[in-house]
Amino acid sequence: MAIGRKSKAVADGTHKISLDEKREPRRGSPEETGVHGYDVEKAGQTGRRMSRLGGPTTIGLAESDSDSVASVGKQMEQEASNAIKYRTCSWQKTAALLFSEYICLAIMSFPYSYSLLGLVPGLIVTVAVAGLVLYTSLIVWEFCLRHPEIRDVCDLGQMLYYGWRWVWYATAVMFLLNNTFIQGLHVLTGAKYLNTMTDGAVCTVGFSAVMAVISWICSLPRTFDTLSKLATLSAFFTFVSVMLAAVFAGIQEHPKGYNTGGTSGKLVGEPLVYAGTPSSTTFVAGMNAFLNISYTFIGQITLPSFIAEMKEPKDFGKALWTVTIAEVIVFSLVGAVVYNYTGSQYNTSPAFGSLGNELHLKVSFSFMIPTLIFLGVLYASVSARFIFFRIFEGTRHKGNHTLVGWASWAGILAITWIVAFIIAEVIPFFSDLLSLMSSLFDSFFGFIFWGTAYMRMRKADYGPGWVTKRGIRGLIGFSFNVFIILIGLYMLTAGTYATVQSIIDNYHAGVVGGVFTCKSSALAAESTIKHTGLYDLHIKHGGKMVPFGGFSMPVQYADLGVGESHNWTREKASLFDVGHIVSKAIERITEPLSTRVQHRLSGPAASLLLEKMTPSSVTALPNYHSTLSCLLHPSTGGIVDDTVITRLGPDTFYLVTNAACREKDLAYIEEQIAASDHPSHIDWQVLDGWGLIALQGPLSEEILQNALQALKATDLEGSEVALQKVYFGQCKHYIVNDPSSSVDAAPIMVSRGGYTGEDGFEISIPPSWTPTFTQFLLDNAGPDKLRLAGLGARDSLRLEAGMCLYGHDLNDDTTPVEAGLSWVVHKDRRTGGGFHGDGVILRQLRPVKEGGTGPSRRRVGLVVEGAPAREGAKIMATDGEEEIGHVTSGCPSPTLGKNIAMGYVKNGMHKAGTEVSVLVRGKKRRGVVTKMPFVASKYWKQAAGTSPG
Repeated sequence: MAIGRKSKAVADGTHKISLDEKREPRRGSPEETGVHGYDVEKAGQTGRRMSRLGGPTTIGLAESDSDSVASVGKQMEQEASNAIKYRTCSWQKTAALLFSEYICLAIMSFPYSYSLLGLVPGLIVTVAVAGLVLYTSLIVWEFCLRHPEIRDVCDLGQMLYYGWRWVWYATAVMFLLNNTFIQGLHVLTGAKYLNTMTDGAVCTVGFSAVMAVISWICSLPRTFDTLSKLATLSAFFTFVSVMLAAVFAGIQEHPKGYNTGGTSGKLVGEPLVYAGTPSSTTFVAGMNAFLNISYTFIGQITLPSFIAEMKEPKDFGKALWTVTIAEVIVFSLVGAVVYNYTGSQYNTSPAFGSLGNELHLKVSFSFMIPTLIFLGVLYASVSARFIFFRIFEGTRHKGNHTLVGWASWAGILAITWIVAFIIAEVIPFFSDLLSLMSSLFDSFFGFIFWGTAYMRMRKADYGPGWVTKRGIRGLIGFSFNVFIILIGLYMLTAGTYATVQSIIDNYHAGVVGGVFTCKSSALAAESTIKHTGLYDLHIKHGGKMVPFGGFSMPVQYADLGVGESHNWTREKASLFDVGHIVSKAIERITEPLSTRVQHRLSGPAASLLLEKMTPSSVTALPNYHSTLSCLLHPSTGGIVDDTVITRLGPDTFYLVTNAACREKDLAYIEEQIAASDHPSHIDWQVLDGWGLIALQGPLSEEILQNALQALKATDLEGSEVALQKVYFGQCKHYIVNDPSSSVDAAPIMVSRGGYTGEDGFEISIPPSWTPTFTQFLLDNAGPDKLRLAGLGARDSLRLEAGMCLYGHDLNDDTTPVEAGLSWVVHKDRRTGGGFHGDGVILRQLRPVKEGGTGPSRRRVGLVVEGAPAREGAKIMATDGEEEIGHVTSGCPSPTLGKNIAMGYVKNGMHKAGTEVSVLVRGKKRRGVVTKMPFVASKYWKQAAGTSPG
């Protein structure tokens, strides 16, 4: 190694790296081996001598090779008599391997990236990233040509960092983890495909297992020469898949979701295509688009392994240039065409979800099958040969068909796929898994290693002072590669922190399924992520956005962690965006309040319809009063969704339901209207786009009272605002002036209640007012009293309050009686019935001794010792192995300092104080059935007179 020192040897255990700055030909040099390199700064100059950094690394090499450099020719000579030969790949076959690695499903995220960056900036970023990756890949190639004994990136890493033993092991760990994570990603994506094709016919964890087994079988070929044939097939089918998607996007009449408005109100009009960056694109969104493009190109980790099996490594450049040119053309073409036909408002990632025709979606996605399997197979093979070669180097098992050799090869592959399967189930969300891989591994294998390699090689060639010796070229080369290293360090630090925090927040907020879940991961279910009217405000205030109920919602904000936000709500006040919740109004068509609510179902038969769908006494509900209720299935009494019903007039009712049940609820109500006795007397409209915010906490009344007074608000009779006279379960309309004075005065509806157990209000706001009014509330109160809060705090607050979350604690198979919601069945309905499922529900309400059945299970609260119990944890009897129920929600309680949970147990085991065992991470934890709410509610109730209670 030419480093300006004379004949120095560095030895570390079995690692001997020879350091020598002599210019004479030596063993392994280009003069001696005839292998000349490729200087990335001197394209086309193939005869220049390039110095080695040092001798071979000896980890895993046979002793006979430890003191010499094995040239390409010598390696091929040594395996000439073997049945299994490794250095057999031509540059064309290597190109096939590269094609299969880069031409993958990630291409279909380019249209979405272009919709955020704009078409021209998106294309520029594509070419720039491709050029950067090509540059670093040429550095990898040059390094491998100088050192033909390198078998993989681990050998390269040790040689690169002065032969340090720990570098080899650290690189090996990252190398294996990176490859296994990519295998896991393809298990996850394969399960998504199978769910999409079968509409979730099998448990998702089962599909993942099937994908892992199929991939293991396809991984069995031992050489890249054999795999290159599968690689060619994979690349071809992927090309067909993305071309079909582009064609289908062009010929479809409209993209998916066309002119439906969506809950955000943005899915309207013809597709909007921007040449430049749209003004609505935030820094965070733009950066995510850039990283998404970068991830698709970065793959240098496999290049040393590919080069190590080429007959002519000097031809690798042909494969590299061929693939890079093809990448730029295909990625740009597909991204631009699909974006052009789906526009910014209808675009999804992957772009298959933008196809409005379900058949087109499934056909184009189906051609991805070979890639979904093969790319994971390729990385599994790279990992297996890394381990296999080091175990059997110098033995007959490496190069011949032996039972020990094949059994070991198959066993190593099986272990990698088992670990990949576990990773796919533990981190079952695509975006965070991609981000984690990118930050942990691409930082090194995409940037840091190759910036370092450039500097080491140039120092070896030119000696000390190489930066200045080469003039301006040296300065530019040094500066550019320092920049490359800094990119990697930024990804490693900030990127890893953000990704890990995102994973923690997602689980804490319950916005993803649990580990080893059966929940469907079908593509169609994720095809459209909508925004509420406050999306830009969330981004402005540092909201960490996650998908929830089909919307992009904040799980927390930059100023407070989840626990801090929880406590802030209990002590002061927090503002939550609940605009993802569907609101409806059922009212007479001519009622003047019709424009003041979010959704409308009108006509004289409205109350009759509600009393059929719910067990509530709607006709007895006073004006401007609310009641919690449930939409029920006709025969079973199962809960379609939970809802809040507010009466606004004789035939006017305001309803709030869950966004996660949006499509199901709308279909259900439409069906119920059609089946009613007087469908023509009911006119139902869904008014998308209205804002809904929840102001919660002990300072809520003071904050809202001050804000409304500052806006000179009055009620509909012209009286001043007096919130102390609006009690829990009541609402009021107020006319307010827009703080920006850009629109006329308009009504907002203020309802006293909430989801946290604290005193508070839910405020329904016209679409054009939502961001302005919300920001005014924040500014008028100030950060010492009011902060924004996200899903994380909302989930822990509602659990402490004993509130249910539909899809977790409630579902279609659970009745109100089983759910501990018997009180939603009002007294007069218990005798007369007349609501859906009344036969089942009324029998459950009557004790067995009175001729009823009682419920077979009951919802209970639990306090659990040790680790917190999460959704799906089994509840066991303490005196044996009998399973008596399961947990539906659970988290640590910031207020109590204990682990709390909610779940269902067998009837008879539901009494407070009953001890149970909860199976948490394979261990039994002591649990105690506890009355809910866990934390006493503080609602402002009229019965209490003057204080919350």
